[in-house]
Order: sequence, then C-alpha cells, then structure tokens
Amino acid sequence: MTPYPDAVDGLVVDHDPGVVRITIDRTERRNAVTDEVVQAMLAAIEAAGSDDDVRVIHLRGAGDHFCSGFDLTGRAIPETPPRTGSTQRRMRSQVNELIPAMLEVQTPIVASVRGVAMGLGLSLVLAADFAVVADDARLASPFVGSGFSPDSGSSWLLPRLVGVARAKDMLLLGREVDGGTAAEWGMVHRSVPAADVDAAAEALVAGLATSATVAVGLAKSLVHRSLTADLDRHLADEAMAIELSSRSADFKEWSRARRDGRDPGFTGY
Repeated sequence: MTPYPDAVDGLVVDHDPGVVRITIDRTERRNAVTDEVVQAMLAAIEAAGSDDDVRVIHLRGAGDHFCSGFDLTGRAIPETPPRTGSTQRRMRSQVNELIPAMLEVQTPIVASVRGVAMGLGLSLVLAADFAVVADDARLASPFVGSGFSPDSGSSWLLPRLVGVARAKDMLLLGREVDGGTAAEWGMVHRSVPAADVDAAAEALVAGLATSATVAVGLAKSLVHRSLTADLDRHLADEAMAIELSSRSADFKEWSRARRDGRDPGFTGY
C-alpha cells in the first residue's frame, strides 16, 4: 500500500471508517495552496486509492473558503532568470499530476465547497466526482485577467462539463459564476444553501462509504475512459469491468440479499 504523507503545514488528512478526509487548512490565505500542499494532496489521494479500507475521499477547505488557487506569494523571484521552459517542466511534477490522479483513482471523491473556488481551486472542484457547492459560492478561472493562460486542467475539464461556449465565457472572459449557476450548467453535482453544505456532503459520503465500492470504482473509470475511447474500445472496457465486478463479494452479497428479500450489506470487497 502506498504510504500516507507525513504531516504538512496547510493540509490535514484524517481517517474515519471507510473515509479519508483531506482538508486544505490555510485560512489566512483563503486556502491558497503551496507546492508542499499539492504534493501532500497527491500523496494522500494515491495512498487512499491503494488502501482497501478506504471507500470514499472527502475533500474540503477549512473555514469560509474552499481554495483560492495557488499561492504565488510564497515563491521568491530568482536572481538569475530560469531557463526557458522552466514553468512547464516544474508543472509536470506538481498540479499536472494532481488532477489526473483525482480522475484516475477509482475511489470516489466528494468535495464540499463554500466561498471561493478559483484557479486550481476550481480545477479541484471540476475533478471531484461529486461537488456539493454552496449556492453563493464563487467559482472562477481568473488567469487571463492576470495576463497568463489557464492551468491545472481547467481548459480540458470545463468544456467537457459545461460546453465550449460557457467554458470560453469563464476561461477567456473571466466570468465568475455562483454555485447555483454552476449546478444549473452541470459543472457540479448540486448546490445547496451554505449552511447545508456539510450535511449534504456527509450524506453523500456516508452513502458512498456503504456502497458496492468495486462497482463504483469501475463505473467511474468507465465514465472517464469513454471521453477518449471509441465505441469498440469502450465496449471491451465495459465487458472487463463486468467480469471484475461480478466476481466481487458485494455482487455475491447482492445476489443473496435479493434471494432473501433484504437490503444488501456491502463491505466494499
């Protein structure tokens, strides 16, 4: 099993039965993240994905905000200009690993979102499987307004979720949308009043923590693979997923429960 990361300032990783909770905790910076926080988040997600006891990942921000993006204030300006290509080389081992890890891990991810979700924070919302967002939350991709282009997969994720026209509205024109609009557009799972975010997210986490985990994980993989696969390849992927899920203990438990006329008790195996 991949080891969980050591404690990092600005990130809290907690373990409940069946659940790993990852909390960005830099409230003084509206939960803007650092390189160290990004690496620790990546490590925590990879560890949870290989931990058979974990059935759902809960991602959230401490305090009033989810995540305001990457904290650029902590980076010193080098005396010698970096070699051309430095930024893209560095990103390969930072945010450009985190977002794919969220999409590829079979463990479902639930995000609780209040306040701002901007830049990288927006990408975290988009990459989560289920984002429960306060109806007055503020979601934006402010890159172009600052003179540089989007990163962390937002220009790949947004068009697939909301369409090209709306993606351009946010990415090129810098439109900020609230949680209610994000839900209407299909950008997030649902929006609720800010006071109800915790309860709604916890209900979702609890449901996933008692679901048929193998089948859920395979279904998640199928959805994401379908975006880049032709139909023949996808049908083959579906057949393999059925082969695996039908051999799981949870499928056998469902069969017994159906025969006995009761609700199944899924264990995640």
